[in-house]
Amino acid sequence: MELIRTEMTPLERAKAYAAGEEVDRIPTTLSEGETIPPLYGYKMHDYYFSADVMVDVESRMIEDFDSDNAGMGLGLRTMVEALGTELAYPDNSVSYIVKPGMQDFSDLDHMELPDVRKDGRFPIITEAFRRLIDQYGDVRGFGSGLAGPFTTAAELIGTEKFLIATVKNKEEVHRLLQFTTDCIVQCCRDLNEMLGIKFMLSEPMGAKNLISKRQFKEFFLPYLEQAVRRMNEFQGSTGLHICGQTRDRWQEIADSGVSSFWMDNCESLKDFRDQFGGQVALTGNISPVDILKNGAPEEIETEIIRAIGEAGDNPMGYTLCPGCTTPMGTTKENMIAFMNAAAVYGKGARKGVMPKGMAGRL
Repeated sequence: MELIRTEMTPLERAKAYAAGEEVDRIPTTLSEGETIPPLYGYKMHDYYFSADVMVDVESRMIEDFDSDNAGMGLGLRTMVEALGTELAYPDNSVSYIVKPGMQDFSDLDHMELPDVRKDGRFPIITEAFRRLIDQYGDVRGFGSGLAGPFTTAAELIGTEKFLIATVKNKEEVHRLLQFTTDCIVQCCRDLNEMLGIKFMLSEPMGAKNLISKRQFKEFFLPYLEQAVRRMNEFQGSTGLHICGQTRDRWQEIADSGVSSFWMDNCESLKDFRDQFGGQVALTGNISPVDILKNGAPEEIETEIIRAIGEAGDNPMGYTLCPGCTTPMGTTKENMIAFMNAAAVYGKGARKGVMPKGMAGRL
């Protein structure tokens, strides 16, 4: 299967779409990142610790798929590792936490904000970004994403200990959340100044599946709002991704100041678009496992028609994307099928208007 090549560069497309002009293809991302190195013959461990491998993988993804996203994600664990969390790096799967960086809330008394110039894997990732921007910066924008304040706090001290403390030790939870908010804002600001890239926040711990509405409003929301407000000062806008069920907190998300919401496939793009499409841009929400990884090209096409039909005319804009990270083991054929369906059914897209490629499909 050959990739359908589009007319505009990603940078041209992004600028025109934001300005309300018609573009050749609806903005489309694969969110492939750290799960894709095995597709190109690399061990995961080697990818995590080599700027050369990162640059090669990103460059080959750009050539093979030409999606609108580019750049290495900081992911859910780069920050906590820089703060002392011990990670394991298997050859054939993503990293995972072995030992949290904090054993007790009192450890916070001795914690310092990380320095992206020297701590953890930040210098490796920064070097890879510099080289990619030098090579492709004239035709595409670069960005990254990282865990938000709540998820970072949970990973830094351990999820179970953290959630128990939201009931039994609220003052210390707030202290930790302020610290993680400061870490995120400073690191993103420093990297923005160094590289000119923007960041989105990922908060898998913010879903209804994991925390109650009370916890969300008391502990999650204030620090999300603060982080977004402070990040917007240097990057203009900030998007949010939450895995899992979020419907009962859509109002709070829409009012939090985020510019876009990347929605999981378990929720309805249409319902969010109907209620909050005038406030927030939408991203999502093709099933990453059932459709993108395990589906046939025809099933991918059908789901993309469904997703664009639900959100392609969102007043604040829409980006076609899987509901979460592209799973490891997804074939090149399926990712090309994804991009090709986007080119066909997302043709002639304009913010707030259904793409011309959807004519006769609704």
